[in-house]
Amino acid sequence: MANQKSVSETRATGGVAAEGPIVGTWSNAAPWNDASVNSRRLSIMAGVGLGFLAIFAVVGALARSTSTACDSGAECTQLGERFAAGSDGVTKNEALGARLFQRACELGDASGCNKLGLAFESADGVPQDYERAMDLFSRACSGGFAEACSNQGALYEHGRGVPENLGDAQRLYTQACRHGSGLGCSNLGVLYAQGRGVPMDREEATQLFREACRLGSSVGCNNVVDSNPVPVETIEQSP
Repeated sequence: MANQKSVSETRATGGVAAEGPIVGTWSNAAPWNDASVNSRRLSIMAGVGLGFLAIFAVVGALARSTSTACDSGAECTQLGERFAAGSDGVTKNEALGARLFQRACELGDASGCNKLGLAFESADGVPQDYERAMDLFSRACSGGFAEACSNQGALYEHGRGVPENLGDAQRLYTQACRHGSGLGCSNLGVLYAQGRGVPMDREEATQLFREACRLGSSVGCNNVVDSNPVPVETIEQSP
């Protein structure tokens, strides 16, 4: 009986039957080493790489836009404003905004203390607490933030968190106005226009409203127009 080769096939080679495995053949250059193929592969890989870089850039930008990290009091205040208002592509989160204002205040930013005081005064992201608001406005006012002095005066004006005290309100409005707070000037003008805590003096009130308007207070500008009779604008607080 003839020998059988199980892994062989009979093939024709020059008319002579030969036995052996049938194998494929390569071209002169293997496809992976072909210059044109290499060029196409490099182009594809480069395109894919750039695509991933673009995706990473977008993801990174989104991560930065929603990051709550801040290194300075001013940065924390600005970030808190974004979350408190839901601006610049972030979802509104008043509680997170308040926490960022607290961080800013702890880092010594008077504006952050004032913002946190307003949050407690208005119950924006935190429970309403006039006494806490008063402490924060006082801290910000002592830190040179004029608007906080006006806000502190408004709490005395309305007796919120403290007994009503028009004398302290007048003192704080005066301090705020002298340091560039338009609302401080306007609020002081209201007291003079109405004769509350100070002698009624329409001329003084009008001058204060004009100064408030000059400093950029729209309330002060309205009060200039409405200064006769008594202005309709009431005591206001400032961000």
